[in-house]
Amino acid sequence: MAPFKRYPGRVAAVASAASLLVPGLQTPASAASPTISSFSPTSGPAGCVVVITGTNFKDPIVTSVDIGGTPVSAFKVVSGTEIWATVAGDASGTIHVANASATASSLTDFTNPNPGGCSPTITFVTPCGGGGGQRGTVVTILGTNLLKSSGTAASASVGGDVRFAPYTETATHAGTPENPRLLSVVVPPDAVDGQIRLSTFNDVLGEGAVLTPVHFIVPPPDFICPVIETSRSVTLRVVRSLVARGVVSADDEFTACASSVPVKIQRRVAGEWETVRTTTASPTGSYRRRIPDKAGKYRATAPTFPSGSSPTPCLRAISPVRTRS
Repeated sequence: MAPFKRYPGRVAAVASAASLLVPGLQTPASAASPTISSFSPTSGPAGCVVVITGTNFKDPIVTSVDIGGTPVSAFKVVSGTEIWATVAGDASGTIHVANASATASSLTDFTNPNPGGCSPTITFVTPCGGGGGQRGTVVTILGTNLLKSSGTAASASVGGDVRFAPYTETATHAGTPENPRLLSVVVPPDAVDGQIRLSTFNDVLGEGAVLTPVHFIVPPPDFICPVIETSRSVTLRVVRSLVARGVVSADDEFTACASSVPVKIQRRVAGEWETVRTTTASPTGSYRRRIPDKAGKYRATAPTFPSGSSPTPCLRAISPVRTRS
């Protein structure tokens, strides 16, 4: 039988490698510490939904959120840069989010007055009328602070309660994804002309409830809502590294007019605009795309939203023309 040989260096190496397999002994190499850059609203009572923005919320995923040491009642990691959190009790203080790597703290404190800055607002309703003989009409409401619960990893967010005049029945939500700036409901069959009432953390006007600035109309069959358009613009910059980049933006700051928008980067050829590259705007409206190494005039364009594809129609957008020598 061959004699047993000792290899101290190898034994140490095996022991070291084995220790990495024990849970909790070492953070994965890809883990990143989260950061908090801002949050909105900055104040509000229990039930207020706060939008927290930052970085590395999914790398690894954030597993806890608290305000001044008080855990929020619910939270949803929407993306690597955004979390929705529902305030619990009279929580106030620094906001903390934690993942397996580290804990991030907000630079400023959240405060807990009622209503603080958490009152819902309504800036746009589309369509402006429906119901009556048009049962099943879906109305989309745009504004701020429109959720009454952030939802969780396993459940959808919950939009505020919506009632149409005469306010005897709460409208059913349409089932489409909702966010703090957009929700959709089905007009109840008994609706009549009047303002729409929306409630979030309570049903007190001026606190957790708001009325639309205009009346919703239950129309006759030939009634047509006026078209309200939202203009959209695109910026373009061509840099020496042959990269075109810019931002899609909407004049009312409604992100659906800027998020995930198809963008065409075009070059002027023989008097015509020729598409040389296509890309899609990020959730924040920015885009970046390499282009061919050719001199000339360039622009970026974004299309009109087809009717019915967006709560607010957006006009065709064309950037200023840039020349690359």
